[in-house]
Amino acid sequence: METALKDIRSIDYPRFSHERASALKKSLFEKGIGNIYSFGRVELGLDRAIGKGNTSIIFLGNYENKKVSIKIERSDSERKGSLKKEVYYLIKANGHGVGPKIYGYDDNFIIMEYIEGDLLIEGKFNREDIFDITRQCNVLDRAGINHRQIQGGKHIICGEKNVIIDFEKAHLSNSPKNVTSFLSMCFLSDCLVRERIKEIFDFQEDFIKTLLKEYKPNSNIGDLIKNIQ
Repeated sequence: METALKDIRSIDYPRFSHERASALKKSLFEKGIGNIYSFGRVELGLDRAIGKGNTSIIFLGNYENKKVSIKIERSDSERKGSLKKEVYYLIKANGHGVGPKIYGYDDNFIIMEYIEGDLLIEGKFNREDIFDITRQCNVLDRAGINHRQIQGGKHIICGEKNVIIDFEKAHLSNSPKNVTSFLSMCFLSDCLVRERIKEIFDFQEDFIKTLLKEYKPNSNIGDLIKNIQ
């Protein structure tokens, strides 16, 4: 159950400034946020958050009667302005139907679609999820957007729909590697995702390597997925 955030200091994590926290809260509510909730796995003193990274912290919020994720730049971030970069690439990805929908932003935060589900790395996915994510990676390849963190399995949520998240380190590229990075993680790397992959696919590593080499020159996703089947 969601409860309202108890302590305003939570949104200006970890170096609390009453001035910055008040400005963040005011700007968020001016952008349409109805409430910010103490909810999620991450403990922050009196409150909880959905997620926490080196540059940002993510809260659950309410925007126009729907749940949203609110990603706020940490006060101690060593990559100031990283959220501005993420907004740029997320808007581009949204234009191709990829990523959580973005609803609002400023230099210090992003308001976007809240995606319910598990991280890919947690292993709760099936064959069709893998093919769906592969197609989304192909869309990014064709758009010239290289996500750069696909291979970790921590930036893809599998739920009622599969969504690639966290475009903070994305960049434009003439030779993006989203599909090859994703499928290499799934079929070739020594990781938790591959342990689940081995349960639902019957494959040979050399064959997968050949398919990925054939994909690179033409980005033909139809042939790639058909052959993995």
